[in-house]
Amino acid sequence: MSADAPPAPPHDQAQQLAPGPLRPYQLEGVRFLFENSSALLADEMGLGKTVQTVTAIRSRRASYHRVLIIAPASLCLNWQREFEKWAPELPVRRVIGTATDRKYTYRLPIQVLIASFEQIRIDCQDLAAHVRFDLVVVDEAQRLKNSISALNLACRIIPRNSSWALTGTPLENDPSDLIAVFGFIKPQLLRSSMSRPQLHDAMKPHFLRRTKRDVLGELPPILVRELRLELGDQQRQTYDDVWSSREQLRNLEPQEAASSLLALLTRLKQICNFDEHTGQSVKIDALRDVLDRIEAMDEKILIFSQYVDSLMKIASQITIKHQIYHGGLTMTQRDKTLDAFREQPGPRALLVSLQAGGVGLNLQEASTVVLFDRWWNPAKEDQAIHRAHRYGRESPLEVIRFLVEDSVEERIDSVIEAKRVLFDEYITKAPQDQRWGTETLRQILEMEEQAN
Repeated sequence: MSADAPPAPPHDQAQQLAPGPLRPYQLEGVRFLFENSSALLADEMGLGKTVQTVTAIRSRRASYHRVLIIAPASLCLNWQREFEKWAPELPVRRVIGTATDRKYTYRLPIQVLIASFEQIRIDCQDLAAHVRFDLVVVDEAQRLKNSISALNLACRIIPRNSSWALTGTPLENDPSDLIAVFGFIKPQLLRSSMSRPQLHDAMKPHFLRRTKRDVLGELPPILVRELRLELGDQQRQTYDDVWSSREQLRNLEPQEAASSLLALLTRLKQICNFDEHTGQSVKIDALRDVLDRIEAMDEKILIFSQYVDSLMKIASQITIKHQIYHGGLTMTQRDKTLDAFREQPGPRALLVSLQAGGVGLNLQEASTVVLFDRWWNPAKEDQAIHRAHRYGRESPLEVIRFLVEDSVEERIDSVIEAKRVLFDEYITKAPQDQRWGTETLRQILEMEEQAN
């Protein structure tokens, strides 16, 4: 327990502090945050980290007079709404406007401020010089996984008494991700020289993770189906022609290799979605079969892709009512798009960019999730799936992963599974997306013999 923390409230009192019912595991999460000035709440997506955090702040409102919430821009309004619902008596304001507007907002005697990552990256020097917070909370804290990034530094230099971080994926690619996140929570606690057991022991008092399987036994299951597809003749010919061009990259200098290999891999992935010459797509043919069932049942579906261009092409070739959610939309447009999907009757589809819509959204209205193409790491895919598999869901969630046989998608799948094993070793068993390195790119492109 933090030296300046008051005794944690018992469960019944903590429940009384919330305007709605909290589940037993959520009350434990409130208590964990209440007692810790340095805390990482790493619950699996969909278990209500935001609600637990808001309730914990409300329960310590007498000592947390100045709180700063740092979140992705797309989630700032959601945070404000959660405070209005779960802690209506706390003064809350989102940080908006010009740099000058924001400068004065930070100085106002408002108990809870909500700012975006980009705002904090720009404003951190002024904050460090003139403002101190009782508590700083970083949501989607996996964004801090690079310890030398401008965002990581910006969050670390903000003067504060307590530090909480929230993420369902504290480790995405490497143990250094976890060490970097703890650089904000409790500097110097974790070091790269530590073994896995040493890391577990050091972070144990400051780390809490629960999974749906652990605490929501009644939550309907996720039914995953991998749909393996074969490219049609024209799409296969285009793919094979580009695939053979990789031979030209074998003798590149190391500094050129990574970007060139990544560009080739990206092009091959996009051809697996759509033939760049004819527009042919075995995936669209498969998707239409899925959508026929969705329309017959008046249900709703989420379709995720890494590429906005692919989403645009999908939209032009399907007849079900649909909208597209991507990073190019304004916040007002995003809110309207999500509200339409949630509130309008089915059948309806929401086409979502993995980068823009993989975190922080509650879309349990969907009966089905389609992963049109594979992301670079499993955390993004899991986050996308958990947009629909959340507390309050009553029916099983069907997840369909498209996978083109005899393509880079098969090799990407094997790398993704290896990353899942790493996550299990450091997180599940514990008491950015990065661009893959040259060696991994060569592995996927079957150029391993040149890696040494």
